[in-house]
Amino acid sequence: MDDFREKLIRAEAEKGTMLCFGMDPVIERMQIDSSKSLSDEITGYFCAVLNAIKDKISAVKPNVAYYLQYGGDGLKALVALVKRAQEIGLPVIVDAKLGDIGRTSKAYAKYVFEVLGGDAVTLNPYMGEDALEPFFSYKKKGFFVLALTSNPGAGVVQLSSLASGEKLYTHVIRLICGWNRTLRSVGAVVGATKQEFERCVRQINEEGVQVPLLIPGVGAQGASYMRTEEILKEHGYERGIVRINASSSIAYAHERFPYKSPEEAALLACEEILKG
Repeated sequence: MDDFREKLIRAEAEKGTMLCFGMDPVIERMQIDSSKSLSDEITGYFCAVLNAIKDKISAVKPNVAYYLQYGGDGLKALVALVKRAQEIGLPVIVDAKLGDIGRTSKAYAKYVFEVLGGDAVTLNPYMGEDALEPFFSYKKKGFFVLALTSNPGAGVVQLSSLASGEKLYTHVIRLICGWNRTLRSVGAVVGATKQEFERCVRQINEEGVQVPLLIPGVGAQGASYMRTEEILKEHGYERGIVRINASSSIAYAHERFPYKSPEEAALLACEEILKG
């Protein structure tokens, strides 16, 4: 069975794109029938969008919180959408930003990989390596560790300096590169919105490895897919192990294209992102 890194490479080669779709339900923004089963409506909405854009993307990233807010209906929809994405050849990155004491992480890992059947997960390194090891024990899976996130307030912590003078995010990247030498599907979350993005790419290369990258910030957050792609190319980064994520700008593109159905608008949004 292929490991996650191989799945990433194969999907990008088949699709010719690094675009990842953040599949996050917000029912107030969705064109659904509230009189019907919520789980079926969420599933139907995103299945229609997936079918329309499947040739423009090479992974999906459902954020678990968006499903949890709808209780059992949301979790039922999440299971169905993970299955559907994998059926059409799209690796699934479960976005949950997990990382807790060992026993708790072991339970989270079992849910993400055995119950949901996700291909990869996002992880928070703040509690240290022992909080991540239960996930790493699933050696065929993928792990995107938070290094430099795209949200505006990230710098308060991530850009702070350690006693050595090193920035916290560069320390985390060094740890990620070390873990990757043992387990090649350990990667990093690095936001395209940050001016330090290129510095992160350069540092990873200097460490002598190329780790999988999950790059948020494109689309509604304002970063450019093409500029991000250019930076990666300038530094000789392997395309196949990179995913550049956009979420609401695809899922709710009908708000900008009101004359189109959600799936038609999503396709237009993907084409727009890939050119911008």
